Amino acid sequence: MVPAMDLVDLRAFIAVAEERHFGRAAERLGVSLAQVSQRVRRLEETLKAELLIRTTRSVVVTEAGQQLLAEGKNLVAQMTKLERDIRHLGSGRAGILRLGAVGSVSRTLLPRMIKLLEQAMPSVKLKITAGMFTPAQEQALLDGLIDLGLLRLPVRHASLTYRVVERDPLMLAIAASHPLASRDEVRIEDLCREAFVTFPEMSGSIVREAVLTQCARAGFIPNSLVEVSDTGTMLGLVAAGIGVALVPSSAQNLSTEGVRFLDLDSTENIEIALAWQTGMRAKLVHRALSVLDEAGLFIGAERTPEIAP
Repeated sequence: MVPAMDLVDLRAFIAVAEERHFGRAAERLGVSLAQVSQRVRRLEETLKAELLIRTTRSVVVTEAGQQLLAEGKNLVAQMTKLERDIRHLGSGRAGILRLGAVGSVSRTLLPRMIKLLEQAMPSVKLKITAGMFTPAQEQALLDGLIDLGLLRLPVRHASLTYRVVERDPLMLAIAASHPLASRDEVRIEDLCREAFVTFPEMSGSIVREAVLTQCARAGFIPNSLVEVSDTGTMLGLVAAGIGVALVPSSAQNLSTEGVRFLDLDSTENIEIALAWQTGMRAKLVHRALSVLDEAGLFIGAERTPEIAP
């Protein structure tokens, strides 16, 4: 078996070849003259080649030594970078952090989180998937496709942990030309004859569930539902007078001409939380959570879903 070249020996050779002097090379490396000489000799024995010609006055680099010096410096630089990168990955200071998010926070909470993470973790690359409904984020977390999910509660999987970030009340989005648009506040009962624009049933949208619950509490079921896949389209249909919509207050940041946002006389908050896999060991995720915690992003402690037996 051919012995492998030792990087410690290579570094010693490079120092001598550049300094043209064993003593100066020893000072540069912070080791004894004898150690430098031993390492260079060991490298020559390993490679079966004379790398340096030693005289009483100087050190001459042979042709083989010249080639090793040129390519060896690149190798040492690559290994130094690799060692640094791996240490950063291991400490959570570098890597790729994959984040999912519901659509309505794309202009509010999500940019704030991204800014905090980029400032505190400049070597970390963020991969953002926005516009994900909560069930899709939960599955992506379980499948390891995303590391953190900015979603709406409730979370239904016991193997996920979360912390509340924000409480977002429902508001009425209504066409500016609608007779009710001149009011400051609307009762949910006043909407019993309206068509509602909302998310598809199959999406598992928490907002859709909250809207139907609000209507049921007011004693009616919407007589017409127009289903869309994103908040922007929803507001566009509202502006066109196709129907009304109950949306999280954060949707106001998706300003759409011809839409007014009105308070409801009684409504409930939809909690937005950041979720991750329970027992997640990745240091990158733990470091990100610490950064956000220190920035005061969270409301309350960690929680896990209460799953009925």
